[in-house]
Amino acid sequence: MKHKLDVLFRLIAAILGGYLVSIGFSIAFVPVLVWLNLCSQAEAVMVATMLSYIVYFTVIIVSFCRRSPWLLWRDMSLSLCLLAATYWGMGAL
Repeated sequence: MKHKLDVLFRLIAAILGGYLVSIGFSIAFVPVLVWLNLCSQAEAVMVATMLSYIVYFTVIIVSFCRRSPWLLWRDMSLSLCLLAATYWGMGAL
């Protein structure tokens, strides 16, 4: 039974957590691209959206590679906090 719960938590983390992290990345990466003058805001939105697919698939892969699902949730929470800090920090510029 413990194995089934472990797989369930990893599956939820892969689907929901990956979606949240990819959204956070997409939102936080747009101001970074604009601030670095790499592209305009419209192009930055497209680039960040395309790169968020890679982030999503990476989270899916990592969710089944971590030793514990609780470590996975911790890492996703920390990455969401880092992405939020990046977004709010870049918004202050």
